[in-house]
Amino acid sequence: MSPRHASGSILALLLTVNLTAPSTRAASLTPLTLQEVLDSTRERHPGVAAARQGLATADAELLSAEGGFDTLVKAKGTYVPFSYYPHERLDAAIEQPTPLLGTRLFAGYRLGRGDFPVYYGGYETLSAGELRAGLEIPLWRNGTIDKRRANLSQARLRREIAGFTFTGERIELQRQAAYHYWDWVAAGQQLRIAHAQYALAAARHDQLARRAEAGDIPRIEHTENERVLLERDADRIAARRALEKAALELSLSLRDAQGEPYVVPASRLPDGLPVPETALEESLDAWLERALRGRPELRELALQRDVLQVDAALARNQAAPAVDLGLSVARDVGAGPANLRPTEFQASLTLDIPLQARAARGQRRAAEAKRAAVEAKTRLTHDKIATEVRDAVSALRAAHERVGLARNAAEVARQLARAEFTRFEQGATHLLVVNQREQAAADAELKEVKALMDYHHAVVDLLAATATIEPGPTREHAGNGSAPRGR
Repeated sequence: MSPRHASGSILALLLTVNLTAPSTRAASLTPLTLQEVLDSTRERHPGVAAARQGLATADAELLSAEGGFDTLVKAKGTYVPFSYYPHERLDAAIEQPTPLLGTRLFAGYRLGRGDFPVYYGGYETLSAGELRAGLEIPLWRNGTIDKRRANLSQARLRREIAGFTFTGERIELQRQAAYHYWDWVAAGQQLRIAHAQYALAAARHDQLARRAEAGDIPRIEHTENERVLLERDADRIAARRALEKAALELSLSLRDAQGEPYVVPASRLPDGLPVPETALEESLDAWLERALRGRPELRELALQRDVLQVDAALARNQAAPAVDLGLSVARDVGAGPANLRPTEFQASLTLDIPLQARAARGQRRAAEAKRAAVEAKTRLTHDKIATEVRDAVSALRAAHERVGLARNAAEVARQLARAEFTRFEQGATHLLVVNQREQAAADAELKEVKALMDYHHAVVDLLAATATIEPGPTREHAGNGSAPRGR
């Protein structure tokens, strides 16, 4: 199975199991699914919108870097009417920097009319002016790399970095959204348990009053039930408040079409927390490989290292002498002196040697130091990701075991509570003991809910740690992937 195929299958197994809402139910009563929450987070969360501006910024900076190769038009006109040598001059040129070995192309037109002193004889042209064209080629410094090309290369790298930064932000927001979703579902289960406990005490309250009036049981038994009824009513209020709080926290991730927080009603609670049927089969090494291949932080650091390599290459190049070759051709057209008629070819060689080259040396050392820092940070990030994956796998396996034990414990506690109530009806025990048994059963059910919530939290952590919760630009979902086998 390919890595992408596996990622899609895992996401389908761990996130959408038992969460598909029946299509025949009314929209207001359709259980809210985790997929709805994740879709809303990706599409309408303000944090995602803010992170997306990083992409827009990187695009703008890339456009700015491309502007280093913009065509440049220059022109200058000079008019000297009152002088011993009255004249007028016009000089216009167009220049085009290119990424080809730093070559600069140029073409121009020059017109000089009037009287010129001998030391300004170069200003004079034939009556229709002079046309010229040429190029400049850096042979050493600015040859293999220059500031323009370095800026463009780095802007492209930073655009990729921005994409991975955006993906990382979205992964974290989806992790938080999934946590809030499972907290909300668990709070709904806790409220149901509180309602059920209250209903048990309320259902027998009138019966106990009649039995106490008839002298069948001591009046204190009815008083004990009244105490429990009040206590469980308070528990219901606390559980309802916890559900309302969970819904408010979830609304930060769940948005309506206008992007406003949507406080989901309790009527959209699913029937319960999905119960895992199989344990995690894939090896830890497989999860580690997926995380190290998919986590955007590592890709981002690798690109940052590439940015600094460009800085170092530019600094090394700038320490070299500048040896620039210039080639040009010029021809005057129109009427005028014969000495201006021939076509003129010109070749030049310019040499510029930085003796100390301290600026370039300092820039190179700074780039190398920053690159070493990025490499150290990469090692740390690698270790942190591996630790996160190991912890998530460990938590998931432990949570799966706890779920099984908690379910069995809850079932045994319910059996004991039913048996104790039967004994009470037979006069073999007291209501205080029945209440204790029922409270123990409720506590066991709450522990089962907690174990299931922890399991789904661990699933979310594992998917976030391996970047498989995010269908971002660097990965795809398998459309028909088969789920991994359990054991």
